[in-house]
Amino acid sequence: MGPPLPPESCGTTLTKTAPNKIQIECFLDLICPFSAKMFNTLYDKVIPSLDEDITVTIHQVIQPWHPQGTMVHEAALAVREVSPEHYAPYVSAVYAAFSGGKFKDDDSWNKTRAQIYEELLEMVPEGVDKDAVKALLIMADGGGNAGNEMTKHIKFACKFHRTRGVHVTPTVFVNGVEAGVVSSGWSEEDWKKFLAAKGKDFFRNV
Repeated sequence: MGPPLPPESCGTTLTKTAPNKIQIECFLDLICPFSAKMFNTLYDKVIPSLDEDITVTIHQVIQPWHPQGTMVHEAALAVREVSPEHYAPYVSAVYAAFSGGKFKDDDSWNKTRAQIYEELLEMVPEGVDKDAVKALLIMADGGGNAGNEMTKHIKFACKFHRTRGVHVTPTVFVNGVEAGVVSSGWSEEDWKKFLAAKGKDFFRNV
């Protein structure tokens, strides 16, 4: 049994629209097998039946020891920029490809950055403007270390998870507090048991 977790957000919302009572934040690396397992369980099995007062938010965590991961994360953020409703399906497709061997070190070691982008663009869902996504990934004008249009988004993602003290993936926060009890190995039943009391048990029903 882990330490008690807050039954609702620790903060106070001053705007008219209050956030959902229970906020689950999942910090995931898009080329991490444990993150993949957590995402697939949540996206395919848990989220479709969640009550409306529970929010699940994904935060991307780029791990520098897998340099190809930067391109993968850029592509996902680019899809979100162009068509937010296709973000989750694209991440799901990326994890499926990763589980099949794509974007791992041995798959990408001798590929150029441009080649990895092309592979990622091939996975853009139907209904998304692929050219618009590609435009966000090409080198920005200015030369040097100008990066691309997604560089600033990658910087924000890194700054955010570093500010929150996240290092390993996946890491889960419940209402702003790290929930070390949550495991990537959790099944649909584990998640539903954890969330069933909606914090009245301080999320200790695990």
